Amino acid sequence: MLAVLLAGGCGRELDDDICPPIGVGDLVVSEVRGEQSDDNSNLDQGQWVELYNASGGSVDLHGLQLLFRKVDGSDEGRVIVRRSLVVAAGERVILSWFGDDGLPSHVDYGWFPDFLNSSGNAQSLFDNGVIDVLACELRIDRVRPEALPSAGTWSLGVEPPDETANDDAAAWCTDATDDVDPATIGLPGTPGASNRPCP
Repeated sequence: MLAVLLAGGCGRELDDDICPPIGVGDLVVSEVRGEQSDDNSNLDQGQWVELYNASGGSVDLHGLQLLFRKVDGSDEGRVIVRRSLVVAAGERVILSWFGDDGLPSHVDYGWFPDFLNSSGNAQSLFDNGVIDVLACELRIDRVRPEALPSAGTWSLGVEPPDETANDDAAAWCTDATDDVDPATIGLPGTPGASNRPCP
């Protein structure tokens, strides 16, 4: 179930000169948490995308964009990282639909009020959609989750993540394991930490 996260305007523009020097394969989508079913609402930690820094050096995501699209082209939404967000080599970062001024402990950047639905609420990530990671309008990674799980995360079961592995649909699986400390990051999934292997 979606909820209004905070009151605010809809449109926000990005300064033209903010263009992060990030290349193809430097960042890899490694885990995605979509809308959860009502049965899992008590486990809600928001919807989020995890990126892994495979570049071999630190990168600043200021100006990075995520483009969420339905495969049939009927809807899309864009998220922009609007402040400095440095990610060390081999580390993960969580971008989520929260407001950036009040983040849960497992989230590194909140994109609200980017990507709103027609009611002004945080838009749910699309099932049967495409997620593009863009830097300077260059696509540096793309994944296509055909169906985000309603209990758990869509998780890349390859460590360390890389752009070749995350192009392989067989390397992804649902992670609904219920053994993470709920006091720190909620359940389930492994935001910011190594993913579990796929069965």
